[in-house]
Amino acid sequence: MKKTLLLLSAFLILPMTAQAHSVLEASTPTDGEVVTEQLDTIALDFSAGIEQGSSMTMTMDGEAVDFSEVAVMDDQLIGTPAQELLDGSYVVEYAVLSEDGHPIEGTMAFELEAGVTEQASAEAEDQEAEQQAADEAAEEQSEAVETEASEEAAASEQATPTEQSGSNVTLIIAGLAVVLLIGAFVLMRKKR
Repeated sequence: MKKTLLLLSAFLILPMTAQAHSVLEASTPTDGEVVTEQLDTIALDFSAGIEQGSSMTMTMDGEAVDFSEVAVMDDQLIGTPAQELLDGSYVVEYAVLSEDGHPIEGTMAFELEAGVTEQASAEAEDQEAEQQAADEAAEEQSEAVETEASEEAAASEQATPTEQSGSNVTLIIAGLAVVLLIGAFVLMRKKR
């Protein structure tokens, strides 16, 4: 009877503990898939919740590809590539911790054929750099025109007071000349 109870207990407990372990159920892209469009995220779906601290890494033809973010959302591990992915063979390695603390590791692979090659990516980067340089040059030219206009305005403002002060000096000299002439005329009259 004791053996029967122990076996019955074992059969009841074992399924509960087995369900607590997470396993990879699905992924986007799927394992072995040939993807023809650019990927914004890599998502791994597990059978049960996973803990924070779970991680994933990715390589393309043996070279590391950086993620800008790897996030745990309930039973999903989602990675966002840091830059546009180039065509090639990718391997995603994951190390997750299931809710019961059981570590799970594995890999998933896919092919990307979205038409983004190193040359195309380099050309796009060159075009972006050229556009940025053109924008900066236009901005500098605009600033130079504004600076020149403000300098001309300042020069004309300075010229106006100088011209006015020159006119004032002329008036004063003319006034003094008139006074001197009148004074000379008066002195000559007195001498007669």
